[in-house]
Order: sequence, then C-alpha cells, then structure tokens
Amino acid sequence: MLLECSGLSKSYGNVKALRGVDFRLSEGLSFIIGPNGSGKTTLIKILSRLIDPDSGEIRVNGVDYRKMDGRRLGFSFEKTVFPSRIKIGEYLSAVAEFRGEDNSGELIELFGLKEYQNRRFGGLSQGYKRRFLVALAFAGWPDVVFLDEPFSNVDIIAKKEMVERFYELKGKVSIVVVSHVFSGLENLDSLLVLYNGSVVSNLIGKELEELQGFRAVFEDGTVVENDLNALMERIRSGERVVRIQPYTLEEIILRMLGV
Repeated sequence: MLLECSGLSKSYGNVKALRGVDFRLSEGLSFIIGPNGSGKTTLIKILSRLIDPDSGEIRVNGVDYRKMDGRRLGFSFEKTVFPSRIKIGEYLSAVAEFRGEDNSGELIELFGLKEYQNRRFGGLSQGYKRRFLVALAFAGWPDVVFLDEPFSNVDIIAKKEMVERFYELKGKVSIVVVSHVFSGLENLDSLLVLYNGSVVSNLIGKELEELQGFRAVFEDGTVVENDLNALMERIRSGERVVRIQPYTLEEIILRMLGV
C-alpha cells in the first residue's frame, strides 16, 4: 500500500483540522477531494513535514514518513510562490540530479515547457508557473508525488494535457492529486473524500468500480434517479424514456459530500 494513515489528528487552537482520520491510498493515481476547510491542506503540510500532527501514524510504502529520504517524495503546492530569478530548465535539472536522475529534458517535453526552459520563473504566466511547479515535483522520479490543486490557473486545454501526462506517468511514479474540485480524472486507483476533518469515503481498486448510478428522464419531464425498480415500473406502464445517463464520478463525489 502506498500511503497508510491511522488516527491522524491536528488542531489549531479550538479548530480541529483532522479528526483522527484513518485511510489508505494505493499505488498509481489517487485523488484526495474535499471542500475548503476539509483538512486537505493540513494533510499535505504534515506529509511534507512543514508541520507535525498532534497524533497518529503515517506510513509511505510501509515506512514511517519521518524516516524516509525526503528526495523520494515530490510536492507541488497550490501557491505559485518561487524565486523569480531562477531559470526553469536549469533548476529542473539541478533538482533532478540531486534526487539521483536528471530527467529534466523529459519533463520539459511532457509538460510543454520547451519554449520556456531558458526563461526565469518570474517571467512566466500563472499557467506556465503552474506547469513548471507540477513538473518540478516529478524531478528525479521520486517514489510518490503529491500535487496540491495542480489545475489552478491553467486553461481547459492545459488541464486536459496535464491529466494525460498523469496517466502516462502513474506507472512510473505514484501520483496523489489533492483538490477541492474534481477535474476530469476518471480512471483512479484510489479515492479519499474528506469533509470537516473526517473521512467521508475511502475507496481502493475494485471498490471504485462499484460506484454507479443513473438518471433517467421521461418524456413528461419526470426524472428517476438510481432506482431501477421505479424505472422499470414506468417503462412497463408505457411511459417513454427520453434518455438514461450514468452518473459521472464527479456527481457521485458531490453526493457523498451532500452537495
């Protein structure tokens, strides 16, 4: 198992950001989702050792995360804050070499940075700053990459391309996407839904395949949702179905959150 958390808690004064959460994430591509204030940012800060939990254990590939070589974990944080004068190609190469393998050329190609590799970070648009920071998390091929809101400030085309890169890379590096919105990732290996510091749902592998639901719209405008018996009853009575649509994974997650 890639990531295992047990009894993980963190409070800021009287505010409980994480409430003794237990969950697991598998190798491959995982998604941690929840609205603002659900505990996602606190979790990322703990994993990156910016802060310590009040209690609980975290294991990455079976090892206490505090005992891991930090070079084996890659992070991209939501804020695009970085030294403005660094040249992105040089910096990618330096970080990759420090982690043990200079894969900067491959990352520059994968994340569409070839035209910008000699530019300084401060001269990039917000969208290309995001691309660079996401690419940087993969420098040197760490064991696992945690991406906090990787789709912020990127347009719909760049978002689609980034998702395609994640699918390509997940066999080489385990990827954990952390977000407050679900952004078109369908073929997941595990999913964690957080709300108010607690786990709403944690699904792995075949459990994700069991997520299902549908919406049937009849000619008179009546809508039947996720009720096969009601659907068949109406069809038998002669009512005409206009369309039947499966729930998207995004809709299912929103239902978990009660939205």
